[in-house]
Amino acid sequence: MTSISKWSMGTWRDQGIEGARILLENGYGKDVTEVVKKHNDMIFGSSEGVADVVLQSADNISGLIIACALVKGGSISDVTPKTVKKKFKEKSFAAGCRREKVWEIEEFMDLSRFFELAIVAMQEIKGDLDLS
Repeated sequence: MTSISKWSMGTWRDQGIEGARILLENGYGKDVTEVVKKHNDMIFGSSEGVADVVLQSADNISGLIIACALVKGGSISDVTPKTVKKKFKEKSFAAGCRREKVWEIEEFMDLSRFFELAIVAMQEIKGDLDLS
């Protein structure tokens, strides 16, 4: 797998389209690739299904978690759900995080649990994220 920080997909507008293309080339079906393709709701409209909500929530919280790690010297290992919860409340912190999209996950799970799962998932790929 290519390091995420070294993987250039053009602008943020192209990420979903390019990601869907790569997944399709690697044998994933349209049910997956279409969700990835349109995960940028600013281009393709609001969430339509569970997968859309989950991906858009994850996409937005991941940026906030990375910002938390950078504040801690690039150490995602030091990021806790408490840290994320605190920074989530500060609208000026990681201002690009669309908090309203993160809130949508509450239809399916507790927000604190979502923070915990997102942190753990990102810690598992910290090398790909160039974080410690």
